[in-house]
Amino acid sequence: MPASTVPASAALRSPLLPPGSVPSWRVAAVRAIAVAAAVVAFGAVAQWPMVGARSWLFASNLIVVGGFAAGSVLLSDEPRHARTRYALLAASVMWSVAWVNVWNSGPLPFIASLTGPAPAAIAIWGLLQFPRPWRDHRAASAVLSLIVTMQAVSIATTFTEDDPSGSWWPSIDAPRIHARLVAVYNSGGVVCAILLAGVFAFRTARLRGHELRITVPIGVAVVAGGLATSLSDTAAAAGANGRALWTFYAWEDLLLVCVPASFILSYILRRVCIEELSGRIDAYDTLPEARDKLRRALRDPTVQILVPGISGDQWVDADGRRHPPPTANAGRLLVPVFGEHETRVAVVSLEPSLTRFGDLLTATAQSLVLVLDNARLVTQLRDEISLVEQSRSRVDAAVTAERRQIWHRTGAGPLSLAEAARGHLDSGIAALTAAGQPIPDALAAARATTTHAADDIRRLSSGAEPLGLGNGLADAVPRVLAVHPTVRADVIDLRADPEVERVAYFVVTAAVANAIRHAGADAAVTVTITSADGSRDELAAEDDRRERPAAEFLVVKVRDNGLGGANPSGHGLTLMAERVASIGGDLSIISPVGIGTTVRAILPRRV
Repeated sequence: MPASTVPASAALRSPLLPPGSVPSWRVAAVRAIAVAAAVVAFGAVAQWPMVGARSWLFASNLIVVGGFAAGSVLLSDEPRHARTRYALLAASVMWSVAWVNVWNSGPLPFIASLTGPAPAAIAIWGLLQFPRPWRDHRAASAVLSLIVTMQAVSIATTFTEDDPSGSWWPSIDAPRIHARLVAVYNSGGVVCAILLAGVFAFRTARLRGHELRITVPIGVAVVAGGLATSLSDTAAAAGANGRALWTFYAWEDLLLVCVPASFILSYILRRVCIEELSGRIDAYDTLPEARDKLRRALRDPTVQILVPGISGDQWVDADGRRHPPPTANAGRLLVPVFGEHETRVAVVSLEPSLTRFGDLLTATAQSLVLVLDNARLVTQLRDEISLVEQSRSRVDAAVTAERRQIWHRTGAGPLSLAEAARGHLDSGIAALTAAGQPIPDALAAARATTTHAADDIRRLSSGAEPLGLGNGLADAVPRVLAVHPTVRADVIDLRADPEVERVAYFVVTAAVANAIRHAGADAAVTVTITSADGSRDELAAEDDRRERPAAEFLVVKVRDNGLGGANPSGHGLTLMAERVASIGGDLSIISPVGIGTTVRAILPRRV
């Protein structure tokens, strides 16, 4: 398909490694030690005659081959560095093969001569593939041709060399040609070592970000090894021999050890970066915070975290800016972040130079999963808070509208009737008093109740708080229930937010009114308001919290001994549930037929 129509998902899975494909550093260390031990054992057998006469060179050679083998294994968790890995492993084995001439018997000197610079050539070829393949094919071909030419010169010196131990293979008796080939080989070695060290240094200097961070140690080591090789080849070209030349070879080996050591250091730096990604990014970080931490850990200031927008054709970054859908041809490395059920929840946009570090990219995606899940939960919580606020707004609007209607109607309606009823009762009491007759208790109670009702109607219609609520529920609830002799109230003296107290007062008065209306005026009603601590689920599972220390919640309970069977979806109970929910509370109604009804509200003390 055309590049412009390549779906984002086609390019989003490729940089990541399969789950479990990146071994822990302990597993990698055990593998490196095992392989290095096997290669060192092979090298010890191949170079054993040097133990007595040149033990220092023997030891330095073993360090070199062990280091290259260990370095190759530490690259095994990154499949995109396979060329470098195989090249280092082959060079570590062939290095010992190039020294089997110390046995000075049979075909071994011939094999060593044919091997010649092959180990160094293979290692150089592998190093030039790290951290990315060489894109300049002409330059790569020129370097490869130079390496092949040096190998051909080495083989030519083998067939012109007069070696008593190898007289069985074909040879050309041409001492002058042999001397010239040796001179070309030594001089070419100096040129190759300096040239290749310079090429690697030039390629390293052009790297950026994380690639530069992990390649600098390798670049320094390669330059040092190249200079050491050039010095030993210069000494050979100058005619050095015997112990002096072997000393140069030993120093060359010791400096070449820096190359595999630098690979080990590069591996450690990459592991440190993975640990930074795992430990630095916290699940409670915001997207901008997570993005900034990724930029520091990956040494990439261009990192962006993109999440799907509301519409499918828009994505949003950590700063809220909109972007078109990420595609494969955007010139960026796109790393997908998958949530539950393998659904893509985000895309991380990075520098393309990080493509070859799949372990880092995998750690990057994994570190963002919890951040994005937390962001999703925060969004859901905000939506729920918004719904609660909308519910509260609807309730407040309904209460305001109802109070406005009451204000317009009570003057000529209930308030006038209550005032008239109180006037008639006052006249009756006055007539009885004038006649010298006792005033019945029921008449006195009716007069007090009518007066109380008229005062409450007047206060409520004007928007004022119920009588006594300004002093708390412990004052207001007994005052409003005093006119009902069958209602018992037990209210804790504990203040809450004014809105919470108003809702609690509403629950009590509405529930008591329902109980008297449906169970009769003689019904036994119990009202309790207690405090409680702990989660709402725990509160809902327990009945008596009155002995618990006061803290986070108010528990309002109204219980009657009526007939039960209340309908929670009725208008009155629905309005009560909305009022409770508007401040984040919970309302439960238990009303089995024939037993009675219990209304229970759990209200937060602070809203």
